[in-house]
Amino acid sequence: MDDFSSISLLSVAMLVGCYVAGSIPLAVNFSEEKLKLITVLGAGLLCGTALAVIIPEGVHALYEEILEGKVKQSRVYRVSFP
Repeated sequence: MDDFSSISLLSVAMLVGCYVAGSIPLAVNFSEEKLKLITVLGAGLLCGTALAVIIPEGVHALYEEILEGKVKQSRVYRVSFP
């Protein structure tokens, strides 16, 4: 399976999963207290994902760019004229 097909398949699976998970609270009658609990759970899941995945990826990308810049600068040859 090529890269485009696998990314497309994963995107469609995520779309369906998010739609189903988002429509569950709308389809079921929850009390006010249970609805607050579900909201807090969703917010915690979002923050946990950001802390565990997204922020480290961004920091890694920044450091990778900085390190590549230092490597490129150190490879510059200096030519001196007599």
